[in-house]
Amino acid sequence: MSLYCGNDISKTEAPQSPMPRYPSVNHLGVEIIRKGSKTLGMRIRLVATPSSITEEPPATFSERMSVIKEVYFGDSVQDVLSALGAPAKVFYKSDDKMKIHSPNAHRKISAQKSDYFYNYFTMGFDILFDAKSNSVKKFVLHTNYPGHYNFNMYYRCQFELPLSRDRYEGDTPIVVSSFSRWDTIASKVNPSERPVVLNRASSTNTTNPFGSTFCYGYQDVIFEVMPNGHLASVTLYCSAQQLIERKLRLLQIHSI
Repeated sequence: MSLYCGNDISKTEAPQSPMPRYPSVNHLGVEIIRKGSKTLGMRIRLVATPSSITEEPPATFSERMSVIKEVYFGDSVQDVLSALGAPAKVFYKSDDKMKIHSPNAHRKISAQKSDYFYNYFTMGFDILFDAKSNSVKKFVLHTNYPGHYNFNMYYRCQFELPLSRDRYEGDTPIVVSSFSRWDTIASKVNPSERPVVLNRASSTNTTNPFGSTFCYGYQDVIFEVMPNGHLASVTLYCSAQQLIERKLRLLQIHSI
C-alpha cells in the first residue's frame, strides 16, 4: 500500500520543507496589526537561507523563499512554533515589573508558575507567554541601538507600528519605526506625562554603564527611550479581556 499526494504515484513530488527546517531564518520586516487603538498581533515577513549553495541569483532566491506569517495575542505555543520555528532561547521570568497593567495587580497571589519569553535574537523580538494559559500576551521589539544595555544581543527589528492620534480624531495614523525618535513621536501623540525610570538594578549584572532609560505609555504600547532620544525597545501588551475575546473567536471558528 502506498500513500501519496496527487492522482499519479509516478508524478508525486516531495512537499516543500517548512521554513524552520532551514539553518537560518531571518525577517525582512514586521508590521504591527492594529484595530483602532488596540494591537492585535504581528505580521512578519520571513526569509530562509539554506546552507547549500544555489546557482540562482540571491535576489531571486530570497524572493522565492520569503513567506508572511502572523502571530496574534492569545496564540498558543504550538501556533508560534508553527509560524516562526523554535526560539534561540527560552527565558523564565522571576518577577513581573509590569503587573501594574494587570486587573488583579492589587491581589497578592503567590504564583507557582512563571511567565516565559521566547527569544528570537535574529528577528529582533521577544514573545511573552502566560504561564497559566500558555498563550501570547506580550511582544517586545528591539532596535539594537549603541549605548543601550542590550546592545548587540538582538538584530534590529525592522517594524512598522501605526498609531492613531488621540489629539486629532479622524487624522491618518502616524507610523513608528525603529528609526523614529521620541521627540517626533511625542509631538504627534499624547503619551503619559511622567515616564517610568528603568535602571535595571535587579538584573544579574548590576553594573550598567549606559545609564537609565525612560518608559512612556501610550494606548497599549510602552516605549523605552534612551537618553539620546532614540527608541531602545517597544513593548506591545494586551488586556485580559482582549485575550478572552480572542479565545472565544477561536472557539467559534473551530466549532463551525
